[in-house]
Amino acid sequence: MPKTFRLLPLACTLLLFGAAAWQAATEAQSQGRRYAMALHETLAKNPPAQPLQTGTNPGLTIVTPLHPLTPLNSPKPAYNTTNYSTTPTPTPAKYSAAPAPLYNTSAAPAYGNRGAADQPFTCQLLNEQGQSVLPSAFVRGNGRVFLLAPDCLYMANQPLPSPESGGTLNLITFNKPGFSQVAGTPGTLPIPVHEFVNLVYNPFRQTVFVLDKSGDIFEFDPQKQSWGVLRANLPSGGSPDPEYIDLCLSPAAYPASSAHAATNAGAPSPPVLNRLNLLDPERNQIWKLALTKSGPVPPQMKKSFPEIMPWRVGPGNPSVAESIALSFDTIYYVLRNFSQSGQIGLIRPISESAVQQSRLPIRGMKRIRPTRMVSQPGLPLYIVERENNRVLAVDKHTGATRPFLFNGQSDLRGVCPDACGFWVIDGNKLTYRQLSKPDSLAVANHPPVRTIDDRLKKLHLPIVGINLPRHAGVYPGARRLYRYGVHEGMDFFYGGGTAKIYMGSPVVAAADGKIIRADANFHDMNLATLNRVMADCVREHRTSDKNEDLFRGCQVWIDHGNNMITRYAHLDKINSNIKVGQTVRHGDLIGFVGVSGTGQNLPGRTKYPHLHFEIWLDGKYLGYGLTPAETVGIFENIFGTI
Repeated sequence: MPKTFRLLPLACTLLLFGAAAWQAATEAQSQGRRYAMALHETLAKNPPAQPLQTGTNPGLTIVTPLHPLTPLNSPKPAYNTTNYSTTPTPTPAKYSAAPAPLYNTSAAPAYGNRGAADQPFTCQLLNEQGQSVLPSAFVRGNGRVFLLAPDCLYMANQPLPSPESGGTLNLITFNKPGFSQVAGTPGTLPIPVHEFVNLVYNPFRQTVFVLDKSGDIFEFDPQKQSWGVLRANLPSGGSPDPEYIDLCLSPAAYPASSAHAATNAGAPSPPVLNRLNLLDPERNQIWKLALTKSGPVPPQMKKSFPEIMPWRVGPGNPSVAESIALSFDTIYYVLRNFSQSGQIGLIRPISESAVQQSRLPIRGMKRIRPTRMVSQPGLPLYIVERENNRVLAVDKHTGATRPFLFNGQSDLRGVCPDACGFWVIDGNKLTYRQLSKPDSLAVANHPPVRTIDDRLKKLHLPIVGINLPRHAGVYPGARRLYRYGVHEGMDFFYGGGTAKIYMGSPVVAAADGKIIRADANFHDMNLATLNRVMADCVREHRTSDKNEDLFRGCQVWIDHGNNMITRYAHLDKINSNIKVGQTVRHGDLIGFVGVSGTGQNLPGRTKYPHLHFEIWLDGKYLGYGLTPAETVGIFENIFGTI
């Protein structure tokens, strides 16, 4: 049994996790959450013509197949891109830079055919029009390959090519379904898709589960080629709301070690993956959703361990706070974002509501910057370091690590392992690396600097002396469940660096540019307007563009050229000397920190002033299509590491 993981004392936890800022961000959303819950009660008594069914799970809502398929123009990236086994992992006698294989690689999976122009260890990704696509994650299931983008799902009715020969995947595009509250509208669901972030294939239901950044879970049926809602998300009524950032499947049976029971012939029987697990660092929980074989899934979820909020975690308490990825192979493997020393949390279920926690070191590596983690039973944990241009294969028992280095032009996203190695998304293609051919630790510990978009290099932080926050919940892409939306900017609260943020703290231009919006005569929402806007959000299960603009409050927008814009929101007021059309330089005063648009401008409610700062490239907010860890990584590359 690994040594029990002892968390830092509470005082250190508050320091390291930035609990004060975390609580401030949480409390800043509490008022909106109260409005949302009150409005839910009102709408329950006076429902709209077509109820959203968000209070009870709408189940698998089969809609009209999304045909004919429409071409998807993938958004331009913000950066330069370019057989089941449960055999225990043997412990190597001595780990070196090029160790002997840690896993049985004799049973290679079946692959498709090679094309005439294919390159070894590379798989091109083409849509129906022969255009390259830019997916973020992918899985295999039932002889198909599924790849995810923020606004669509791709499916290939063919296996991956042989790594040695390379090949091409010809993809069918399934755009995100439309949204309509009118029953029976073809090709629509009763709740909207915001932004897809991750997926798993569930052999139990033979469908694909797709996690939305809002916390809603959608389901795609490959046979019927149609979308449905597996579970609609709701505010919890507590503080903070849950934030589901990753998902994995597991058997519902406990103890977990019984999941791989041997058959009479002695061979392991594959587990029945009838439980969906959701990682929630905001409420420090792994939620468990019991799955049915078909039809609606009951929406109620269970906790994996007693609830302790992240800022109250003490020694010996289970913690998934600030975690970014979740995997399961008889136990939970939890990857932490800010663990620069390189550790994976091991959470062993011992009952339906109790766990034992320990840790697994990532051996041999210096500072790591993890962004994703993927695994399968009997295979290593594969950790993607997008900003370090590396993939790490970590032995689940010893922590022995094999690094795989990629060049600085890489854009590493999702990973799909097999018995001999792994495929990884690298921009608009898949690249294969063999587990038996890692890079040396000496070389891999000095990865090339990741190349970012030149436009981003000119940016500076908009408050002098402030540092990047540690809490991923204030970064772009985080859920804002009280208004059924997705956060499109970064919130700077009190604390961090030498700056102390108060009402009226100066806000400066992040780079040279031209003012294209300046709310000189701004009037904030009154209580009636706020109630109406919140009612819209609850009724529609989303934040419309118009209402989102109201939530941003008093704003200044700066156009920096080359399709890059920065937005400065929740201002108390703007600098009276600026106006639309005026040119500003980096560091020029443009406004003052406030609470506008948050509802805290109302009498007796002013607290937690902060700056909401957005970066937009080519019409998308910086963070669009990225996981929380990937978003933190690109902000670190722009403004300096945390």
